[in-house]
Amino acid sequence: MLNVQQIEALRATNPQLYETLKRLAGASLGPNQGWSMDEQITDGTNYARVAAGALTAGQTDPTKPGVLMKGSVPPSWSGAFTYASTTSTLAWTWSGLTILRADGSASALAWVAGGSGTPANAQAAKTNVAAQQQALQGRVPLSQGAIVAATTSSGSGGGSGSCVRAGTVALTRERGTVALETCKVGEHLRAPNGAGGETWTRIVRIEVRDADTFIRLHFSNAESLDVTPHHIFTLADGSPMRAERLCLSDIFNGRFSRITLKRIEAIVEDAQKVTVSCAPQHQFFAGRHAATILTHNYTFSS
Repeated sequence: MLNVQQIEALRATNPQLYETLKRLAGASLGPNQGWSMDEQITDGTNYARVAAGALTAGQTDPTKPGVLMKGSVPPSWSGAFTYASTTSTLAWTWSGLTILRADGSASALAWVAGGSGTPANAQAAKTNVAAQQQALQGRVPLSQGAIVAATTSSGSGGGSGSCVRAGTVALTRERGTVALETCKVGEHLRAPNGAGGETWTRIVRIEVRDADTFIRLHFSNAESLDVTPHHIFTLADGSPMRAERLCLSDIFNGRFSRITLKRIEAIVEDAQKVTVSCAPQHQFFAGRHAATILTHNYTFSS
């Protein structure tokens, strides 16, 4: 009995002999009773059979029967969206957006169609159908459900999806520990200096907007932090990670020591989010009760 490895070697080195052997095998027992070189072979050390039903155009297709499902390697991305609004318009922008797929491929950025506006990408309300469209095979969802934006009642405005929840406290040079939404441009937040010490970083822009979706992170130092799903953290190993992609036991830099993520909650309730940008340091310490968790600011693109 030939195995797959032997047959493949014969096919590569002597295709004429391979075809002859295939015809002889098919006719060895008479019409419709021959031996099949596709079915009646054994697996070798380096080659094995793949059922035809598991293939699409000659390639293994994990969506078909015959493939043993063992999980997947999800794509990752960094960056964030921001928008500028008037009484009648919303203009979305993004900068530094990097998408990493497991196979190294890339594709075009697109929006779920079928809404209103020009182009017709704005959805009047959150729907399961729109959320499902984001996650179809071959697509990388760039938000956890809808990204919420609103026009203004007068003048102009804007916002982003990279924020902490109102009520989060930070340590300021001017007023001590205060709620972040009470801070003003020009005040200074406690931040790391990049050399293992601490310094102050100046608030250059801050906005407070309505929001209803947050991720609550509980840490090993008994502190917690509510952030929007796209909020970015820098883990202890230096890698950036969005809140919605964090895992239990991820290690963070705290103000006094490294800390571990112990619990993750999804919070859906009407509240407000605070978007802050600071310089020269783009990270600061924050928390629900004390400013002990290192978190990233948002770099506005406009």
